[in-house]
Amino acid sequence: MKLLVNDKSLDFEAPVHMSDRQIVKFVKFMRKLFSNLQIEGVEEKTKEIGNREITSRKWIPDEYLLLLTSQTNDDIARLTKRSEMSVKMMRGEFVPEFLVWAKKKGYHLPVKINVIKEFLSEVGK
Repeated sequence: MKLLVNDKSLDFEAPVHMSDRQIVKFVKFMRKLFSNLQIEGVEEKTKEIGNREITSRKWIPDEYLLLLTSQTNDDIARLTKRSEMSVKMMRGEFVPEFLVWAKKKGYHLPVKINVIKEFLSEVGK
C-alpha cells in the first residue's frame, strides 16, 4: 500500500511488514495524524528465484594450478569459463589449504601439475 498526504508519498525508507490487524490499526492511527491521508493499494512485488537447476562443474587440476598464479580473478574466470565469484570462492578455499599442505610436504611455489594432483588425491577432491 502507498500512503499519500497532499499528493506526496510518505516514505518509511524500508518496507514495513504488518499483519492485516496491524494494518487496520496503523491506518486508523495515520488518519488521526493526517486528516487528508489517501491510501493507494499497490501490490508489493517480491523477488523470487523460483525453480532453477544449479549446475556446477568439478574443478580440474589445471584450473587449480591457475588459482596459484598472480592472474586476476577476472582473467581466471574468463580462462575457466566460470563466474568471478566462483573463482574467488575457490581461491579462498583452495589456496590456504594447499599452501599449508605444500609447506608440510616441502614444496615451494611455483609447483607443477603433478603436485596439484598429489594434493587432490590426498585430500579426496
